Amino acid sequence: MSDLTWFIIIGALFMLLGMVFIVLGIMIGIRQKMNLIISYHCDKVSEENKKAYCNIFGLGMFFIGMGFAVTGILSVILQSLFALIPMAVGLVLGISFILGAIIKYNR
Repeated sequence: MSDLTWFIIIGALFMLLGMVFIVLGIMIGIRQKMNLIISYHCDKVSEENKKAYCNIFGLGMFFIGMGFAVTGILSVILQSLFALIPMAVGLVLGISFILGAIIKYNR
């Protein structure tokens, strides 16, 4: 197989994974589906903080998904390792939001 074929396959897989995280972020952040989060990370969240916790957690998941989706698109266009930069930025930003929400509301 040619290099372009591999980059298209990898790009499609990154896009698919990104879409999964984006949908999870929307379900958690907008629809307040707290049951999609591991129960250990929700045990001590009070009822009045549930909306804020879900919003921040969902935003973190959304950033992770956007990083993967943009990486999928750029991997086909650029065909280089520079396409992985949005994934790294999305992971760092998303995990920061998720950890911030857990530390702030699950104590």
